Amino acid sequence: MASSPNGESFTFHSERRGSILTPSEFVYTGRDNLEAMSGAVNYNRFLIDCVDKHVTSPNLRILDFGAGSGTYADMLSARQIIPDCLEPDTELRKLLHAKGYCVVEDATRKSGADTYSLIYTFNVLEHIKNDQEALEQIASRLCSGGTLVVYVPALEILFTSMDTKVGHYRRYRRTQLNRILRNAGLEVVESRYCDPIGFFATLVYKIAGSDDGTINPRALHFYDRLVFPLSKALQRMTGKLFGKNVLVVATKP
Repeated sequence: MASSPNGESFTFHSERRGSILTPSEFVYTGRDNLEAMSGAVNYNRFLIDCVDKHVTSPNLRILDFGAGSGTYADMLSARQIIPDCLEPDTELRKLLHAKGYCVVEDATRKSGADTYSLIYTFNVLEHIKNDQEALEQIASRLCSGGTLVVYVPALEILFTSMDTKVGHYRRYRRTQLNRILRNAGLEVVESRYCDPIGFFATLVYKIAGSDDGTINPRALHFYDRLVFPLSKALQRMTGKLFGKNVLVVATKP
């Protein structure tokens, strides 16, 4: 369980242990894949642009929910946008602290407000057993009129050894994620599948890829530099139909 500045908490569940994990117990099992994805320049820029477009003020309070090693926080910081970070993995939290971020599980860091105007969570909800509860807790941290940007893996047919390696409970249908967000009291304002070429690339990986779920850095580099820009352009036509991921933007009434 990771706690917010004023003592409220976000929970991460373990199917193996059947209990709620504290930050000291949570370990991200796919750190090598996490490090590989940090080099996906175009992919990561796309995600940061999805956040940046909702930054309406330099003083906006922003939370990176599931910050990992700080890949997205670092990219936002380069644009003079500094988020708070929530991350349950002990070693990754230490890294975020070393980078100078406010890691909100740390009760010694005080906050002047108890809500955020913008929260983003990229490839995190699939790691949480009770995603409905997690989204309700995230929604409780949004101020009225605040925005939540969610990006997750799409479609169970694409579940591969990579999902198993990094501890995914599920992949999402667009309508499924919309429903969970609405059940959390949020209003969905944008919902689409992303990366349609990635859908087919993942099917190929499922058939012929690594059994241990490891990402091939060279293949990732090739896809990110040469294929992803085309896939991003195509998703304008396929956004309601299919893709490797789902992007949903919701607001709090």
